[in-house]
Amino acid sequence: MGKDRTHKGKQQTQMDQYTAQSSGASLQKDPPGPLEKGAEPTGVQILAAIESSRHAMQTQIAAIAVDVNLLRADLRVEAERSVATEKQVMCLQSEMETLKASVTIL
Repeated sequence: MGKDRTHKGKQQTQMDQYTAQSSGASLQKDPPGPLEKGAEPTGVQILAAIESSRHAMQTQIAAIAVDVNLLRADLRVEAERSVATEKQVMCLQSEMETLKASVTIL
């Protein structure tokens, strides 16, 4: 039952688009109004909803890109710290070997 209504709604939307295109009218001229209870959405309302969703997704993608860049910067800083720590460990090991050699001599 719901499938029939959806299918008929799609057919009606397609017929509305065809009628509007063949008569030279533009679907963009009709402002997308609020949907009445139980009413099928018009093509303009569907396009407006798609555009709104697309804009929201683009905003989310931009926010994710910023987060990714911040994480990359954090990783670079951590990698630099790790390299510095490794160098310190190597220097301390070298100093320890030198001290061991000095103690052995004494």
